Amino acid sequence: MNAALIGATGLIGQLLLQKLIDTGCYENILLIGRKQPQYNENSSTKITFLACHQLNEISSLELPFSIDHAFCCLGTTIKQAGSQQAFIAVDKTACIDFVDKCQASSNFVVTALGASSQSKTFYNRIKGQTQEALAHLLAETQQADSPKRLWLFQPSLLLGKRNESRMLEDLAKGAFRFASGLFVGPLQQYRPIEAEQVAAAMLACAISAQDPEYDSIQRVIIVSNDQMQQS
Repeated sequence: MNAALIGATGLIGQLLLQKLIDTGCYENILLIGRKQPQYNENSSTKITFLACHQLNEISSLELPFSIDHAFCCLGTTIKQAGSQQAFIAVDKTACIDFVDKCQASSNFVVTALGASSQSKTFYNRIKGQTQEALAHLLAETQQADSPKRLWLFQPSLLLGKRNESRMLEDLAKGAFRFASGLFVGPLQQYRPIEAEQVAAAMLACAISAQDPEYDSIQRVIIVSNDQMQQS
């Protein structure tokens, strides 16, 4: 079985990559990105890095092997990207291009809590548009004998050590950790979540999808922040 991962240098992606390697389920793992991430190898998995210096190059890449599982951990901020259009290029366009290029039977994509194409918040609106576009894309390429499924992971504020500094996010993390006891009842779904928990949930869903007894008729599966924290 072969996997592809984009966003492997990010907070979730770097954790997920090592989990994919350690599980030993994949013969090949293809990494797509601007720079090669660091990881610990094992003897049963071959890692191939495909450089993509500009995200608009994804659609023109030649993949070295077929992909069974596609994992997308792309994510940025408007401040990092530089503009709303640059943000869309990463969190929406590149994500869709990656899934389209992989043509995998199982797709695992990180979006966000509150993602909705109808949201008044720009960030959540783009995430929601991405979810809808991915569901439509896979519906167009469905085959009766080989169904395609899409898992959408919707975390709240991510906790964990990033390679780069996000000052406002770091301040928010500190405040949320201090007030963690307040997230009870209806507010529980908004609790910040460790990136480790998101990566673990993605791997668990990927492994479950390979179980011969797995027979979900759902083609799009939402994995909520609450579900990831409880798993």
